[in-house]
Amino acid sequence: MNGRIEHLSGDLFFDENMDIFVNRELESFTTSQHTHDFVEISFVGEGSGYHYVEDQVIPVKQGDLFVIPIGTSHVFRPSSPKQDRKLVIYNCIFRVGLLEEWKHLLQKDSYTYNIIYYPYQSSERWLHFQDKHDTFSTMIQNMYWEYLKRNPGYETLMTVLLIQMLVMLQRFELKNETEPASFSKLEEVIHFIKNHYTQNISVQSVADYFFLSASHFQRLFKKSTGQTFTQYLQNVRIQKCCELLKSTDIPIYQIANQVGYLDMKFFHALFRKKTGVTPRQYRQNFQEFEDKALTY
Repeated sequence: MNGRIEHLSGDLFFDENMDIFVNRELESFTTSQHTHDFVEISFVGEGSGYHYVEDQVIPVKQGDLFVIPIGTSHVFRPSSPKQDRKLVIYNCIFRVGLLEEWKHLLQKDSYTYNIIYYPYQSSERWLHFQDKHDTFSTMIQNMYWEYLKRNPGYETLMTVLLIQMLVMLQRFELKNETEPASFSKLEEVIHFIKNHYTQNISVQSVADYFFLSASHFQRLFKKSTGQTFTQYLQNVRIQKCCELLKSTDIPIYQIANQVGYLDMKFFHALFRKKTGVTPRQYRQNFQEFEDKALTY
């Protein structure tokens, strides 16, 4: 495992002899969103910023941990280009084959197991945890120092620490799943969304508000509603758009802004996806229906 790792167009690539690697990265605005052919565990060591994962933007701060499987697109960026607003990420990157012989040590029905070994069959595209007791911070920093020092046997110790981290993540999952909250807070969450949908709310911000981890909140929400948080929020916003298109003469761009969409290209594409027509066509169709109704 005496290989090296390179940055190329914002991505990370293994040397052919490397199975595991840990680095400490000061994130910037120049890195582009990308996918990997290896598994990545990312830990926010310092600062704050945003994690762009697939089509979501997740605010992050020290203690946030993500498991990013093969094929999931993502990138970290600081909250500001100013040097005083830094974002430091520890990345533990490894090939799935490294853990093949240790597969039996992990719990088969866990999200952690499925997202690592069967990413394209997993119901989750990534996992997000909060390290409230510095459990993972200590482990990933120990892995980082082992990699830097390269003392004899460092590869073995890094692998052992990685397995320990995955087992602890599974314990964290189990603890969340057995907490008494089969989503007793669902009505409160729905009420919160309907009262704040015009704002820039996210999975993380709502989960934080209700004192839940983001990954646990997403699972509970989808299990209770049949929709992801993003799908539900989009439906609430588009429904309100439809109401305003039918009942007012407010310009379409103002309606989009009122419900929380500033990107008009994204808004038009989403509205058409949800309704089958453009906002203008929706308004015209309703007006034509009203005119016909008045003639009878």
